[in-house]
Amino acid sequence: MPQTNGAQYGSLPFKEAIDFFKQKLNLPTEKWTDIWQGSHSKAFVVAGAMKHDLLTDLRKAVDATISDGKSFTWFKKEFNTIAAKHGWKYNGEPSWRAKVIYQTNMRQAHNAGRYQQLQSFEFWQYKHGDSVNPREHHLSWHNTILPKDDPWWSIHFPQNGWGCRCRVIGLREKTMNRRGLKPSERPNDGTRDYLNKATGEIQQIPNGIDAGFDYSVGEAHIGKKLSAQRMGDYKAQGSQAWQNLTEGNYKSLGLADKLPLIKTTTPLAPIAKNSADLMAATVKVFGQEVVLPGPTKFLPVYVNSASLVEHIAKDLHRSRYISLLPEVINNPQEIWAAFEKHVGTGKVELRLRYIKQVDIGKGKSLLLIAQVVKGLIEAWTFIPATSGNYINKQRKGILLYSGGGTE
Repeated sequence: MPQTNGAQYGSLPFKEAIDFFKQKLNLPTEKWTDIWQGSHSKAFVVAGAMKHDLLTDLRKAVDATISDGKSFTWFKKEFNTIAAKHGWKYNGEPSWRAKVIYQTNMRQAHNAGRYQQLQSFEFWQYKHGDSVNPREHHLSWHNTILPKDDPWWSIHFPQNGWGCRCRVIGLREKTMNRRGLKPSERPNDGTRDYLNKATGEIQQIPNGIDAGFDYSVGEAHIGKKLSAQRMGDYKAQGSQAWQNLTEGNYKSLGLADKLPLIKTTTPLAPIAKNSADLMAATVKVFGQEVVLPGPTKFLPVYVNSASLVEHIAKDLHRSRYISLLPEVINNPQEIWAAFEKHVGTGKVELRLRYIKQVDIGKGKSLLLIAQVVKGLIEAWTFIPATSGNYINKQRKGILLYSGGGTE
């Protein structure tokens, strides 16, 4: 049972926690607040770690602590070795910085895994983490019992702040009856103003929760379960069911309104007559599946032909441009990353947009949209567009790459 400095993480490692961490994508950031709330469930970030090689080494060390149960003493030694190897100048004292990275990633992986394990229980009970210096609100929530689908959990499911060691246990209805337990009244502790320096926005943060922790890491990871009817309603909304979580776009970065046309010598394919033709055309280009190198070694794209066809089969005209997709992946003009949250389930996805304006005589732009699946950038769908306004709407979020070779 891994533990350090009195902190206990339960029976780590376990599969749900390991899987949660492995599905993240490395994302260089200057500050922890560069991404917010549930976005942290989909990306591995270390504030100030802007180089991919540095972030990769830090990730390997964190992965070992979660998968293999390595101790904090081991991690601190690895942290110091990695920082020295890369000449990384970070903020804070070494032991403190290593402890923050270690504890936050361990606890959030554990909490995400527990969220999955608790789905079979009708009621959840909040348990204070027994800290030496308890937070007043966390202590007041101790033994609070609410149905698992109560909206309070969407905000208050631990971790609820830096160093928070609170947890949740599951209770079945028959256990509640046998013990004479009743659901609690939902706590209402009010909110406070918080200035998000990254956006300049004043946000309302629930009292008792540190800024940025007012979300459920498990809900962001897998989403709440909804009835088939409600899910059908959200599915009918299409893209309207997803809320953009990432600030920034091409205008805020001072980029040009139009991307230059790029000539290509790749011939277009015939328009597929049916789904079988579409599948055959896709397999001809990609095989059944392939990992194509991106413009840098950190941005490759996994293409599964069957999955891609499933998402584009309603528009067979798109089959003409399948032969151009490797160019979009290998040598795009821009790659943007944006976190999006499903307004019904609360699940967060990290989507990447590979953009290239290809000169085929009609000023056509090709947009490949990829989702991060199990830590891989996986081709999800693509759209050929002639509207500059449409493409500009897709140039949003975090610019990971520009065609000049800039990461």
